Amino acid sequence: MRKRILKILPALGLTAMLLPAAIFAAGLDGKSSLVCAAVNVIGCKNGPGCMEGTTNGFGMPQFMFVDFKKQQVNATDESGINIVSRIKSLEITEQQIILQGIENHRGWSATIDKTNGNMTVSSTGSDVSFMIFGACTNR
Repeated sequence: MRKRILKILPALGLTAMLLPAAIFAAGLDGKSSLVCAAVNVIGCKNGPGCMEGTTNGFGMPQFMFVDFKKQQVNATDESGINIVSRIKSLEITEQQIILQGIENHRGWSATIDKTNGNMTVSSTGSDVSFMIFGACTNR
């Protein structure tokens, strides 16, 4: 039980830090640029077994910047290299902003809740897939 609580505490701390971002995220319209923070990552490879962790543990950028005017997502990796991924598809519904693109030979899809900023990203390829959970707010 103690181990389980110790595993949950870091996630709760990150969630608490992101609460203000989620509160101010109301009114996301798919036109104003966004900053998104990834909190939890689940990675699965072809075969049994998945791993959970943070973006650092998977070598992924923690912050992503969505520019709707340029139709791209920008991030900076750990080595300082700027990554630009083109948005190939954008759909804005009553409740969500849905983005899709291609990066590193993998397809990705992101869904952002327009009312609270919650974000889910999936990235899939032939050998590995990732699910990323976080939150976005207007930039």
